[in-house]
Amino acid sequence: MSPLLNSDKLVLIIRRPRHEKALKLAMTWPIITAKTLGSGVVPKDLLAEEGSTFQTFQIETAFYFTLPGEQGGYFGGHLRSQPLSDSEAHRILAHLAEDQPIHIRYNPANPDENHTLAADNPAVLPFQIWSC
Repeated sequence: MSPLLNSDKLVLIIRRPRHEKALKLAMTWPIITAKTLGSGVVPKDLLAEEGSTFQTFQIETAFYFTLPGEQGGYFGGHLRSQPLSDSEAHRILAHLAEDQPIHIRYNPANPDENHTLAADNPAVLPFQIWSC
């Protein structure tokens, strides 16, 4: 089969440069503390290439934060764990609490655009964060 016909490879070719550019830009944005909401186990994102062949899932956790002032309001997003096996993910999921503070970076011009970077959150959650 031609590599051009493989949809996963095509998705990676298109998404990887955008993802890397977005993360690089996010490193210049301000950091704010957000609070976690609910979590679930989801299939691994194609860009999350870490992990073994058996680590095909990630924990996805929603979060929210508020900004004061003129651009104030209620904003949110989600973060993901590094790839995990299904059993690892479900074991960790059972121990996740809501309202856990995490650090996120947000675009001051558009706070709905935000990213969670692993480097900003060492050992904050019971799993390693995948920068997304």
